[in-house]
Amino acid sequence: MKYRTLGKTGIKASILGFGTMRLPILDENPEHVDIKQTEAMVEYAVDNGVNIFDTALVYHTTDRAKPGVSEPIIGEILNGYDNIHISTKMPSWNITSWEYFDDTLDKHLERLQTDSIELFFVHSIKDSYYEDIKNAGLYEFVDRALSDGRIEHACFSTHGSYELLSQILDDYDKWECVLSQLNYLDYEENPGLEAIKKIHDLDMGTMIMEPLRGGQLVGNHPKSVEDTFSKSDRNYNYLEWAFNYLWDKEEVNCVLSGMSSFQQVKENIALADNADVGMLTDEDKQILFEVKTEYEKLNNIPCTGCNYCMPCPFGVNIPKCFKEYNMDLLQDDSFNSVQYKFHLHEDRQAHNCTSCRKCESLCPQSIHISDELKKVEEHFGM
Repeated sequence: MKYRTLGKTGIKASILGFGTMRLPILDENPEHVDIKQTEAMVEYAVDNGVNIFDTALVYHTTDRAKPGVSEPIIGEILNGYDNIHISTKMPSWNITSWEYFDDTLDKHLERLQTDSIELFFVHSIKDSYYEDIKNAGLYEFVDRALSDGRIEHACFSTHGSYELLSQILDDYDKWECVLSQLNYLDYEENPGLEAIKKIHDLDMGTMIMEPLRGGQLVGNHPKSVEDTFSKSDRNYNYLEWAFNYLWDKEEVNCVLSGMSSFQQVKENIALADNADVGMLTDEDKQILFEVKTEYEKLNNIPCTGCNYCMPCPFGVNIPKCFKEYNMDLLQDDSFNSVQYKFHLHEDRQAHNCTSCRKCESLCPQSIHISDELKKVEEHFGM
């Protein structure tokens, strides 16, 4: 395993981090995690050098209004391990009072079976409400938690704009690490490669989420993209292209991967063992630029399947609707129209959307979900 210093935290972080938003489950309920398989995956990861494990209060829940099961599972499995670094995240969208912050932080500590959280993240700060949580006393909250030792390193995550990230960094001088989205399709936004470079220049740790864009980058690709990749003599598979794009950059310290099977853990670790800064050639970078160009022609919906928008009060399975739509852009319309109807009961289809827009404030990708569901409805002729 390769390691890079996580900025001013001083932590020697494995370049591959274990994200726990997509642990293996026993059925369709995200709260029914396969504990036995998860234990085996975590043990293998630790034995092979992975030392960053990332979770959050709302991972593996059916309703983001209540805590998920990821934190207590990871806390139990990793209890007693040495030289492991755990990061967790408090929902930024709920920070409105001292009471909420203190009560929730104490809940994090209890669920993780610890007295202090090493990497504490304010989770998914968005442009639309940043000023509200700042005015509610965000930085006073963090100061207090740092001073009393309940957290060691103050961090935040965001899918927001570059301008938002810059403002957050300007407003508080105790940030030590930032988690943001980056992959070879999204390097110009959310908040993009420019932001990663800015964070690195400030000697802050950089952690990356959605390296595979919710699995899209390792799934089926349109023929034009397959043809573009085939021009390379690298013989990289799709997983290698996605990870190597990130590990090639000295500004990237740790890439989080939400692994949901033992095989994924093994494959990702094998790639990390061979990764290095500067591994991509100019030809490789040109290939990825052309791939991005081909994807832009498709006009697909940039949903990563995080399920933050769920549950819909009107029953729409939003991530599934978007997945079927994006799949249909890659294959024969008549086939996937049948698949859309087969995989989604009529009560869960896009036409049930009432445009209440409650989901849109929750979407990390800032997707205009109601408008996109109309696109899905029209596309499938429902």
